[in-house]
Parts: sequence; C-alpha cells; structure tokens
Amino acid sequence: MTEASDIQWVLFVKHGAQQLELSLSPSAKVESVQEQLQELTGAFVRKQKLIYKGKVLPPNVDLTKAGLCNGAKLMLLLSDGAAVPTAGQQALQQQKKARQEEAAQRVKDLYAQAKGQGLGGATAAAVEAAAAAAAKASAAKAPSIDWQERKRTWEKTGIIALRDLGLTSLPDDLFASGLGAARVADLSHNRLASLPPSLSCLTGLATLRLDHNDLGAEGVPWVGLSALTALTALTLDANRLQALPDEGLSGLASLQSLSVCDNQLASLPDSLGLLTRLELLAADGNRLERLPEGIGEPSSAAAPCTRAHPSRPSQPRRCAPAVSPQGNPITADQLRAAPGFAAYDARRVARCNKQLDAGVLQHVGGRTFTEGAEDRQWSRWGGAGGGAGGGKG
Repeated sequence: MTEASDIQWVLFVKHGAQQLELSLSPSAKVESVQEQLQELTGAFVRKQKLIYKGKVLPPNVDLTKAGLCNGAKLMLLLSDGAAVPTAGQQALQQQKKARQEEAAQRVKDLYAQAKGQGLGGATAAAVEAAAAAAAKASAAKAPSIDWQERKRTWEKTGIIALRDLGLTSLPDDLFASGLGAARVADLSHNRLASLPPSLSCLTGLATLRLDHNDLGAEGVPWVGLSALTALTALTLDANRLQALPDEGLSGLASLQSLSVCDNQLASLPDSLGLLTRLELLAADGNRLERLPEGIGEPSSAAAPCTRAHPSRPSQPRRCAPAVSPQGNPITADQLRAAPGFAAYDARRVARCNKQLDAGVLQHVGGRTFTEGAEDRQWSRWGGAGGGAGGGKG
C-alpha cells in the first residue's frame, strides 16, 4: 500500500509563454511551490503571486487546504520590477550594449587622433562633438527583431503590426510564406524607403497602411501590389511619391478607399477611373492640376452607392467616387468641368435645400469634392455680417 508521504502531485504553472511542471507532496505548502519557481524562473519568492481560480494563494497554507489537487493549473504573476528578461530580450540588451561600447570606443579613438595631430582646442572639440553625434546615432538604431516570432503572432491574429518601430528596411522574404490569410498590414510611421517584393504574397489583405514613411515611386513594388485583388483600403499618405504608375493600381479591382494625401503628386493615373468599386479618393496636399479621366463618372459596373440612400438599402444608386482634392493647384473651374460634377452639384444643392426647409443650415462642403472658391465666397459674405443665411435675408 502506498504511503501518503510517497504520493506526489503534478502542478502546472503558466508563466508568460512558459508552461512549467512541478512535482510536490500534497502536504507541502504554497511557499514550496514558490521556491521551486524561483529556481526555474529566477523570480524571487517575495515578488511572486500564484493565482488559482482567480484567487491569490497565501504562502503559508498547505496545498490541500488551498483547494489544489493533482493536475491543478496555476498562473504566476510578478510584481513590478521582478520580471526576468527572456532570451530574446537579453539578446537585444547585449546588442545595444555592444553598439554603445563600439560607439564609445570610436569617440575615444577620434579624440586621441585629434590630440595626436596637435589640433587646436576648437577643432578637437568639433571632432569630439561629431564623434559623439555618430555614437548617438549608432545607439539609436532600430533594435533587432525576431521575425520568426513576429510571423507566428501574425499567423494567429491575421494582423501584420509593424507600426512606429523606426524601421528603415524589411527582409525581402518576410511575407513569402504563411501569411496569405492576413487581413490587415500596418507598416505606417516608420522610415521605410522601399518595400519587400514578397508583399505580393499577402493575397488576403483587405487593408494596407503605408503612410508616414519615406517611400518614393521606385520603392514600391507596384506589379506585386496589383496582385492584392482583395484589397479594399490603401493608405499612402505623407510619403515622397511624385507619380503613381498605371500598372500599380489597375489590378486592385476591389479597392474602395485610396488615400495619397501630403505627397508630391502632380497627376494621378487615368487607370483610377477603371476602379469600379472606388468610393473615396483622398488626394489633399499635393500638386494636382487636374483629375484623372473618368474619375468623376458613374460606372454601370460600380458597387451600389450607399452614401445616397444609407437608410434604404433596397434602393441602391450607383454613383461616382467621392474625391477630396483640397490643398492642390486645381481650380474651381477645372472641378466644375470635371466629368460627374453636375450630378454631384445637383445632389449637394438638394441636400442644402432639404436642410434649409427643415430650418437647419449647416456647412455642407465636407470632405468630398469641395470647392475652395465657394468657401471663400461664403467667408466674404459672412464677414459683411450675414453669413450664408444672412445673404438670403
């Protein structure tokens, strides 16, 4: 017959991404569990909190009295400052330390060289300042990233999250495999001058954010981008694009929203007029002097225009995409001459009349296809003391 002292329980403790397995006697105390965890994780006993079924276990209680049983699953939490760096974090810390030491050595070498050449105090100080700046820039380099770990996370969530990491480049094969089902990719707010050709493998993408980078037309794999036929939203704001090639956008048959604000675009490709599902084209803050051919014309193959009847889906109406060209050299006369402007103006006037009839006057210029000249006109009348409503009175 087995004695009670010979019985051993197996407890499972989850600590971050780790799953720890402990073997203890049922008569042992909770603090015995903590002592074993200290040996395994390096976290001090006084910093540990063991959670079981939502309650913190007191250290001086027997396992049985604490309600545990063989095979029980616990969670280990650490108080502030007690977290032990993972292997990846330790590697990053070591790399950062090595870069700082290398930069500091360069500063010493340059300063010694300046002194050895008998340079004046001001010149030596300038050399030292330049070396210190180089050291600071070296230390500020983007940290090394475990791409394999990142890809495992992206595969689980379907979201490729690389926003605001200070990245200047990406591995060419980063998206080559395993990410075909990803729905969102956010590469915005970095310093990317080019994109990897494997971007074309993200065939399931619905949203792609590339804004606030350093992308020029030569840094975007346009042919690969056109393979993303499921893409509905593309953002390229605040880059240094001077042109958009026809072949890069004509294949985006599902695209509904395109934003290229705050670039250096002098024109937009006529192929945009072939994107029959396009609902919004935002191009504020560029150098546009005209709109692409066909962009203002409704298409018989276009998706139903839900802007016209949002409360009556049974009566869809097909219309041209909304265009926002504010902050461009394009004139009001050119906008009026654009295809589709007459239909837009009729809808705008009807909306104004409806609001006036209801006794409510709102500015309806909004975000879509606004006329800068009209805004200035109402501003002039408003300065005379009447506003838009005052002009009628």
